[in-house]
Amino acid sequence: MRFAGIILIVASAGTVGFRYARGLRRRCRFLRQLMDALQLLKNEIAVCATPLPQAFALMAVAADGPLEQLFTAAARAMDRSHWTTPLMAVREALAQTPELSESDPAAQTLVDLAARLGRYDTDSQLQGIDMAVLRLTELLRQAEIERSTRSKTYQTLGICAGLALAILLL
Repeated sequence: MRFAGIILIVASAGTVGFRYARGLRRRCRFLRQLMDALQLLKNEIAVCATPLPQAFALMAVAADGPLEQLFTAAARAMDRSHWTTPLMAVREALAQTPELSESDPAAQTLVDLAARLGRYDTDSQLQGIDMAVLRLTELLRQAEIERSTRSKTYQTLGICAGLALAILLL
């Protein structure tokens, strides 16, 4: 009985460490997906001249998780009213997406880009997308460094904390 308790303590503490590590991997995946979505937006604007509500809907189809929810909400907001700007739509969508905060640097990059979309000529919009992708590339580089340096640390720390607690309880 005591042995089972020790195993549960170590396993649950280890799980916490593994969850933190998984969060770091998710962050990298999220940034890659956002960069891919912006490349899709760039192609839709440059090649097809797709209206922004439809472009946001296409981005939602190409993404999953919180980005799918974000782009779907932005497309719906722009479809509801022709007076809704991309900036208003993205801010409203961020408010409806609990996994994303407007204070997140990636979300802030998206908000900054949305302020340019639909306001300027095509070249300026494409330049804004390129700038956003550059910022996201830097955020991804930082996230990958953090993941590579901290992921194993979190996992090991979780297991060691569980072992330390188990030893204390013996």
